[in-house]
Order: sequence, then structure tokens, then C-alpha cells
Amino acid sequence: MDLGHRIIAMVSGAPKRVICQTCGSQHNYRAPRSAPTKKASPPRKNAGVSKRADHPARETWTTRCAGQPATAFTRYDMQRTFAPGELVDHPRFGTGFVREVRQDAKIVIVFRDAARTLMHRQG
Repeated sequence: MDLGHRIIAMVSGAPKRVICQTCGSQHNYRAPRSAPTKKASPPRKNAGVSKRADHPARETWTTRCAGQPATAFTRYDMQRTFAPGELVDHPRFGTGFVREVRQDAKIVIVFRDAARTLMHRQG
């Protein structure tokens, strides 16, 4: 229950001390429970993915993937081994090409909207 209070001291434009209008006691100001509180949002897990539509590899994606027939793309499967330059069709991210094969069983694939690092089976 929030009770009515009268401000008796302010510091930098914010209430510091108040008097309760119900019982007459004085205490430091506390925000009412009914006041909306701003909850801190949890940190986002971005994994270094650039969501910018104008990422540097977009031109490369256009020259490598746009206009290719659907049969030129290999369906992405993390159990498969990929080679640099290979065209890939991912169920969520769409079409792209393998830009880099890393030693830690990961590949960097350039998609239309961003370059993403995905898992693959090392060969």
C-alpha cells in the first residue's frame, strides 16, 4: 500500500526526505511500490554476428551467390566437411559461401545479411 507523503527536502531536483501524511513520521524518500521500475535487460548473446545489411562481404556475396541455380548449393549440415569457396544453403540464414575454414572445427560463411561462424566436421 502506498501512502501519501509530503516532500520536505530535495537534492539535485530529487526528493530526499519526506513526511508521511497518515502518521506524521519523517523518513528518507523511497520510491512507491506502484512506481514502474526499470529492469535491466539481460546481456545479449551476439556471438560476433554483424546484422548490418551493408556488411563488407555483401558485394562478394552478390557476385558469388546471386543468380546461381539451386543445385549449385550444398545443404548445410554440421556433420559435413566444407571447403573454402563452397556454396552453402542454410535452413535459417539462406544461401552463402564458405569464406574461411578454421582449425577449431568452424567455418565462416558469408550470407546475404552477415558473415557467420558455424560448426563443421573437420576432415
